[in-house]
Amino acid sequence: MWPPGSALQPPTSPAAATGLHPAARPVSLQCRPSMCPARSLLLVAALVLLDCLSLARNLPVATPGPRMFPCLHHSQTLLRAVSNMLQKARQTLKFYPCTSEETDHEDITKDKTSTVEACLPLELTKNGSCLASRKTSFMMALCLSSIYEDLKMYQLEFKAMNAKLLMDPKRQIFLDQNMLAVIDKLMQALNFNSETAPQKSSLEEPDFYRTKTKLCILLHAFRIRAVTIDRVMSYLNAS
Repeated sequence: MWPPGSALQPPTSPAAATGLHPAARPVSLQCRPSMCPARSLLLVAALVLLDCLSLARNLPVATPGPRMFPCLHHSQTLLRAVSNMLQKARQTLKFYPCTSEETDHEDITKDKTSTVEACLPLELTKNGSCLASRKTSFMMALCLSSIYEDLKMYQLEFKAMNAKLLMDPKRQIFLDQNMLAVIDKLMQALNFNSETAPQKSSLEEPDFYRTKTKLCILLHAFRIRAVTIDRVMSYLNAS
């Protein structure tokens, strides 16, 4: 052993000076990224994988403010409106199969749009508005376009359904005009143009029981899609 204070005593290592176990030492004290390329690549890959696995559950929620992403405001309003409409339907149509356990879940956008696949947060980049810049990525444009198509399909379905409900002698329930209005506002903010298929008018006598049952099914499905849309807009606003 070297005597204390001896000039021949070996210098204290950085790890010993910090008092850290080797496994707990900062990366800078073990090796630099430039000297450990394999370890650096492994770390990056692990972070990307963790981001992919947690994106569905951990999408950030933005706090409303004066400069809030315009589409985020409309998506939040839409989610509140459809949630309120669904709650009203469940209370009014209590003798109909209108709870989530009683309804047959149906997605009218299935095989027609690719919102869930196109709107993966890793594929999205922040833009100043919904789709106002030429620099918008292809995947972001596809995501917002799919959202627009979803809204258009539900808008047409709800309008046709509301026309039937207005013919009901009981006048039991109608679509919330605020919900229909915010759908239109979000579509305008997305600023896409697409052809609208004409609605086929039915000459059959409306089946009001069936119409009200389908209303519950559509509201449940649309609320799920509204949650997805709101999370996408929150991610874009915070990214």
